[in-house]
Amino acid sequence: MAISVDPLTHVIFVPKDDLTLVQSSPTEIREMNLNWFRLQLKSWEDSEEGIVQLKTHTHNTEVSLGGLTFARVIEILEPYSVTFEDGQYAVNLTGANSNVGDKVNVNQVSVRSQNSAGMTSSPDIEYSSFNGGVTYDETSPYTGTVFPTGTPRQPINNVYDAKLIAEYRGFTTGFIIGDLTVPSDLEISGFTLIGTGKDRTTITIPSAALVENCTYVDAHVTGYLDGNNVLNDCLIDNLHYIKGYIESCVLAPGTITLGGSDTAHFLDCFSGVPGTGTPTIDMGDSGQPLALRNYNGGIKLTNKSGPEPVSIDMNSGQIKIDMTTVTNGMIMCRGVGKLTDADTGDHIHSGTYGNLVIYNELVNVPGVIHGVWGEDLSDHIVVNSAGETLLNLSTSVWDEVVSSGYTAKQLLDLVACVNAAKLSGADTATINIRDLADTKNRVIATVDNDGNRTSVTLDVS
Repeated sequence: MAISVDPLTHVIFVPKDDLTLVQSSPTEIREMNLNWFRLQLKSWEDSEEGIVQLKTHTHNTEVSLGGLTFARVIEILEPYSVTFEDGQYAVNLTGANSNVGDKVNVNQVSVRSQNSAGMTSSPDIEYSSFNGGVTYDETSPYTGTVFPTGTPRQPINNVYDAKLIAEYRGFTTGFIIGDLTVPSDLEISGFTLIGTGKDRTTITIPSAALVENCTYVDAHVTGYLDGNNVLNDCLIDNLHYIKGYIESCVLAPGTITLGGSDTAHFLDCFSGVPGTGTPTIDMGDSGQPLALRNYNGGIKLTNKSGPEPVSIDMNSGQIKIDMTTVTNGMIMCRGVGKLTDADTGDHIHSGTYGNLVIYNELVNVPGVIHGVWGEDLSDHIVVNSAGETLLNLSTSVWDEVVSSGYTAKQLLDLVACVNAAKLSGADTATINIRDLADTKNRVIATVDNDGNRTSVTLDVS
């Protein structure tokens, strides 16, 4: 149903469904843009039926004066009147001054005119109403490009109109309320898309869509991105990614597949998978270097047959490499964590594995420090990239030489024996002190008649 004009009664009939729904409860409110209304009337006047009828209205367009644009004026002419489809709802008249309110045939519909002697439309005022970008909400009732559609008050509900509004107004930012699926036939370049939260906005990009040189902020992003994109403070899973920067993002338990021929940069990112699950970076077979800096949590590398380098700097966590599909290039690993085979769980040390060269410069500290007074510290070690022990706390603490060539462990053993072990010959010139296990003489002391020690022999073996 569309606007119609009865040539006999001269009643202009406006269907309810042609009006934009603004509010559904507690009171239903709809909106009629007066510029749209007069264009419908012009279309009828140009029709075969309307061309022989009296003119329906006059129209004075917007007028710029002194830096302001004064609003258009629309006047419904005699003998015409306006009837809105009957029902319990209200209609707001927007976009112009008019006498439509005076021409309404009364029924249950409440018609609200917004005439103002000072009504103006300033480009600067309109520009500021957008808050720096176009607001999109797929559940919004608003379509088209007529102001204020696309503002936070009236979000646009389709990407095509959103792009037209942005290009016309000079915006490069889109505010996404709820979810967004980019149409496959749309090209988007140079835009910043800002969601309302990683758990509230999901941006899905089909493989056919051309999306490059864009920035994504505070959203869950999945799908196929083309080159030179930046993701900041996003949740990422199952993403095809061609060069650019991924910054301060959560990597979900999916796969990020690299493509193109330029370096993919991951900065200050972390795994969003608790426990043993691990996000995966598919290296795309060949052609894509990777720089993963200051990463936290687990990460897995697969599918690398090209010579391109990979550099991973860990804040803490684990790197898993699928050694059956990662077969070429150079992988440099630094920081705190461990490097393991994804299939076997075995530690991977620095070395050459066919055409693959791995530099494992991670600080790996397996085991637990239990204490320093007799607890087992033998497993608390620091190893180098070749698996050689660089530091063992049991040796670095207890085997430290303290005095006269004796270690802390030896001196403590001697003190224990002197104070707690068996002693013989106390009334002779030679005193023997056993070890605590009573297997040997740990201390042999020679004394004179006054009990002074003249010589001491120690066995710390």
